[in-house]
Amino acid sequence: MKLKSLKVSAFAALAAALGALALAGCHQPAAAEVNKDSQPGSAPIAIAVAAAHQQSLDRTAEVQGALFPREHAVMSSEVEGRVTEVVADFGDKVTAGEVMLKINPREYELRVETAQAALDQAGAKLANSTARYDRAQALKQAAAISAEQFDQLASQLRVDQADTESADEALAMARKKLGDTEIKAPFSGSVQKRMVSLGEYVAPGKEVYELIATDPIKLRCPMPERFVPLARVGMPVKLTIDANPGASYTGKITRIAPALEESSRTLLVEAEVANPDGALKPGFFAHVTMDLGHDRALFVPSAAVLTYAGVARVFVVEQGVVRAREVTTGSVVGDQTEITGGLKEGERVAVSDVDRLADGTAVVTKEQS
Repeated sequence: MKLKSLKVSAFAALAAALGALALAGCHQPAAAEVNKDSQPGSAPIAIAVAAAHQQSLDRTAEVQGALFPREHAVMSSEVEGRVTEVVADFGDKVTAGEVMLKINPREYELRVETAQAALDQAGAKLANSTARYDRAQALKQAAAISAEQFDQLASQLRVDQADTESADEALAMARKKLGDTEIKAPFSGSVQKRMVSLGEYVAPGKEVYELIATDPIKLRCPMPERFVPLARVGMPVKLTIDANPGASYTGKITRIAPALEESSRTLLVEAEVANPDGALKPGFFAHVTMDLGHDRALFVPSAAVLTYAGVARVFVVEQGVVRAREVTTGSVVGDQTEITGGLKEGERVAVSDVDRLADGTAVVTKEQS
């Protein structure tokens, strides 16, 4: 009797537990109710919309560039000799025509003296030949000299004229070599490097200085392909440098490459920037803003643009539903984003609850206030 009573009690407990589970199951919400908004046929979502519209735009392009010297020369000696004086050193500023280095001129002074003497001698011979030729012309008219004698005097005159011209050229060359013993700055600039020392013997072609000019300084930067039609000489640019981020500098485009770089699809442009205090150094990287002029472009509110993994999309309203559409964006002006591709003027896009939308979601729209 005791064993039978225990079996009945266990059966009653199991039945009570199953009943409780069944009752609890009756009160669980259906899966359709949990995801009601995301299921087909659910109630439309109320959203705000705005139309893609044209508006004016001061077009700019922001790129990275680099600074280069306006002029750069590696200067070499044109004569051989020993360095007797170093006038300009590393970091010095020089003006065009200023003497920077002197080579012992004595040998070249002697060459000038020798060439001058040779010219004087040739000039004397030419004067004598000219006098004899003039007398021969008078004698020829009086038939007092033979044609052969006259031709000899005329030939000697031509030889003496040629010798005089040659001596004059030799003197000019000697004077040039003497002048080359003083190495002068070809333009105003700064000494980037000195390669010789006082007392050193240099040969023709020996590099002696590296000279650069940095006022104005050159800026070179790439222009994106889509802005190439707007490129023009004289276009203003603004730049900043990391070494002095609080300062800005302005310049103008002076040269434009004739073709795009194939790898980057950009056009190289060059600008000149005033640099009177030398704050801009060759080799600096520059953050460049190009002023491309006034333009009109297509815009939508920035809230309409959903970007994921580098792809921008908007939701376009079509007959009570939204359609996801990939677009290409451009400049951002205030709370508006430029659309450069994928959308037409007048098309209406969702500007609220975009994170709740999917392609084909039913919507009820109201214009953005």
